[in-house]
Amino acid sequence: MLKKVEVVGAGPAGLYTAILIRRHFPSAEVRVTEQNPEGATFGFGVVFSEQALGFLKATDPDIHDLITPQMETWQNMTINHPDDQIILDGVGFAAIGRLELIEVLKDRARALGVDIRFDTRISAIEELQADLIIGADGLNSVVRESMSDRFAPKMDHFKSHFAWFGAEVAFDTLTQTFIRTENGPMNAHHYRFSKDRSTFIVECEEKTFGAFGFETMEERESAGVCSEIFADVLKGTQLITNKSNWRQFPRLWCENWVADRYVLLGDAAHTAHFSIGSGTRLALEDAIALVEALAAEHDVDLALQNYQTQRLPIAKKIVDAANTSAIWYDSFGEKMALPPLQFAYGYLARSGRLSRDRMRGIAPGFVKRFEAEVEGKFVDPVPEGLPAAQQIGFDKSAHPNCSELLWQNLDRNPRKTALIGPFGQMSYANLIAKASQWGHAFAATGLRRGERIAFFLDDTPVLPAAFFGALRAGFVPVLLNIQTRPDVLDYFLKDSGARIALCDAEAAHLFKDTALEKVILAEDADAFLDGQPTTLDAADTGPDDMAFWMYSSGSTGRPKGIVHLHHDMFYVDKSYGAHVLKLRGDDICYSVPKGYFAYGFGNSFIFPFSVGAATLLMSGQPRPEVVLGAIETYRPSVLFGLPTLYTALARDPSIGTRDLSSLRQSMSAAEILSQDVYDAWADKVGHGPTEGLGSTEMLHIYLSNALDDHRAGAAGAVVPGYEVRLETADGAPVAPGREGVMFVRGDSSSPSYWKRPDKTAESMRGDWIYTGDLFIEEDGYYYFQGRADELIKVSGQWVWPMEVERCLNEHNDVNECAVLAHQLDDKRMALRAYVSLVRGSEPSEQMTRRLRDFVKSELTPHKAPRHFDYIDTLPKTGTGKIDRQALSAAHPNT
Repeated sequence: MLKKVEVVGAGPAGLYTAILIRRHFPSAEVRVTEQNPEGATFGFGVVFSEQALGFLKATDPDIHDLITPQMETWQNMTINHPDDQIILDGVGFAAIGRLELIEVLKDRARALGVDIRFDTRISAIEELQADLIIGADGLNSVVRESMSDRFAPKMDHFKSHFAWFGAEVAFDTLTQTFIRTENGPMNAHHYRFSKDRSTFIVECEEKTFGAFGFETMEERESAGVCSEIFADVLKGTQLITNKSNWRQFPRLWCENWVADRYVLLGDAAHTAHFSIGSGTRLALEDAIALVEALAAEHDVDLALQNYQTQRLPIAKKIVDAANTSAIWYDSFGEKMALPPLQFAYGYLARSGRLSRDRMRGIAPGFVKRFEAEVEGKFVDPVPEGLPAAQQIGFDKSAHPNCSELLWQNLDRNPRKTALIGPFGQMSYANLIAKASQWGHAFAATGLRRGERIAFFLDDTPVLPAAFFGALRAGFVPVLLNIQTRPDVLDYFLKDSGARIALCDAEAAHLFKDTALEKVILAEDADAFLDGQPTTLDAADTGPDDMAFWMYSSGSTGRPKGIVHLHHDMFYVDKSYGAHVLKLRGDDICYSVPKGYFAYGFGNSFIFPFSVGAATLLMSGQPRPEVVLGAIETYRPSVLFGLPTLYTALARDPSIGTRDLSSLRQSMSAAEILSQDVYDAWADKVGHGPTEGLGSTEMLHIYLSNALDDHRAGAAGAVVPGYEVRLETADGAPVAPGREGVMFVRGDSSSPSYWKRPDKTAESMRGDWIYTGDLFIEEDGYYYFQGRADELIKVSGQWVWPMEVERCLNEHNDVNECAVLAHQLDDKRMALRAYVSLVRGSEPSEQMTRRLRDFVKSELTPHKAPRHFDYIDTLPKTGTGKIDRQALSAAHPNT
């Protein structure tokens, strides 16, 4: 039973906690100590969303009813973009002066018998003797710092600078005003908290901060400068100061909020950026959670542990969202180049927590306008003029229709071979003539501009001809994996809204019971194209119009339609194609990954067509003997593969007798090659594969080794034309040599997942793509560490299964393997390895011991898998990656 409670800090968090404790424990002696004088407070207003007020009303109607009469309330939020004003309708808020809020809480606390002493500084918490000591003393918490080893705080700062002012103007709504100045972009967050006063927070990026010289200004001088900058918004009035010094927002998180009988809440335990609302709201919720835990459990120590266990995960979600929101502001100037509606949508989606349905519920009018004016046009989220685009000399406006990538060869080299393979040869002139016929024939079916066509084709000349013909006519090809299961295919057709499909004859039965209007068989192409013209003018599409789709593999959930725009092909060619791949006009390119994958599509069609090179097309399964035979027969000079392919080729029994001398370079992507396979391939052809990493969202590769600089185990350096950044799990920049989650940006980036606003918000963070991959950067090269969502805690320590996989793959007995989480009977987690052994090695207990000991010696003992399962062949996705979802389904205990 609580007899005496000390609360440090008489801000809203401390006073409200004292009120709740007295209410639930009326016999407890409660004292609040505050270092500042009574009546002194930092800042101006405190803002609450309607949701936050609703929460307070439900949990504490008394306090709700005390503060709401003094609040200013409004509906809607205003975004002032330099080019337009956007209203986010229905976004309700309320605000109250911080001093007024404290006075209400102080009077209520004293009425309940709380002893409040002001102007009293606690030099050491040992001065306080009580059953419970609560640190509600903010960012500079004495309680936290006195036991920092127990609370384990982590703190850094966001990049942008801000100053907190007041204004004698009552603004109609919570408003964000973004402006351009001669020294760079600036922003003001402003809202009224009384009939005649408002909070006015001015924010700017690092360069702007330095250009204005704010760092050397006194408080009053900087207020004067900001008053001039925002004179129109402030209606000529001057900003008011109250400790309005320029700062960078602190990012604080304590791993523990409880240490013995000491407990933290509010800003003493965590900070949440003001861009998602008031940190005061979060602190009040902390106080409610703490006192509810105390009231529900007689044992105080157990109650405190329950508070920590239950409250931390909830608060962490909000804090993480606040951190993501704050990062948006670190580069808001770049985003101001977007059209106003697109900018406002990015602002609304900045925390990554709002699905389209939730947005529609919050701001229905805005979402309706956005969908009517922007949706389907897919305005590129990446602003024009970024340094990375300037680096490669990319002009988006020059690429209104990506079929020109093929058509440019009509003037340049019409008689040159474009395609080669078992079907024979096809010149560029003949390929373009066929593509023209396909475009006309598709139009003759009654398709409208922008409608989708499902492509279910192997690598034959029909694929590029029909694809580029559809693009030129203004239709949208959707490339589908021909190994797709019938149920997933049906989902693709319904999700894409395709009215017609083009497929190989052997797949025709899969389309019989669909709702398609027409199914065209590739083998019937001559009849379908009969009489169609062999020339075709490009439709009047634009660089940012939807061009084509591909679907994600779905190895981690329901596949997503990944939309690409007309300028995207040209961008990957100007970046990876020109700066890494460096094809020549006399090259013959052989991509073993198929053309319906982003990687294979670029290899077979984008890069060769851009320089007038030839592409070798091979249909059917790419078994090692088929691939090796194709190299000997058609003499390609550039081979594109995946690590699984190079592993299979290097270990094929016939490799020693094969003539592979035509290959001048080999390319690999997706996963890292083991050193022994790299060395074996280099021994055979005179060079190792050049490794890189890309994604369907970015269309092709954005990290790559150079042709003449291969770093063992590295995915590569940043490809010119792209930017990457690494962040910690809570959004902070990583220190050099430390791992972080990778974000990538470049103008080939997909703007959206089709009809998946939830996943779009997760992955497409404004103009950056969240990859979910963990990397370490060393000397400009990036080394893959695993997936951020695949961490497994084993024996109390985090393990990345990919690290264990890479280790096992180095063992001479292992052909390939996958490592997954395995739940033991007692609910603990362990690792389970699925291993395919090389020929001549047999599964046995001795083999298991040998592999386990190898991991222990190369890594650490706790990373060694507890269970080993031996499988002849590991299941693969259509892209050749190990299908972990299929493994999990086949072995549900993992």
